[in-house]
Amino acid sequence: MIKKKYKKENSELIKSLKNMGRDIAVLEIKLIGTSKVKDNLIYECTYSDKGNIKNIPIIAHDVTQALAKLDQYTHSGIPESVLHYMLGNERFNK
Repeated sequence: MIKKKYKKENSELIKSLKNMGRDIAVLEIKLIGTSKVKDNLIYECTYSDKGNIKNIPIIAHDVTQALAKLDQYTHSGIPESVLHYMLGNERFNK
């Protein structure tokens, strides 16, 4: 577990990210339900974009695929070679 002294409220966290020079950062990916699409789940993704907190629902097979889909909004995702390894070539190429 992370000690309480390291946990920050969103406003404090965004200020800290700005001081680091990071305009965009993923704050949370939370599983909120199952999808009608076979074998998929619904995730609520929360990220900070230049100080604004944004929420996006994403339908994905698992959290790694949700993070890959979130990359179009955050532009700070997983390198392609790592995605190939994590998702497997057959799922990544679909």
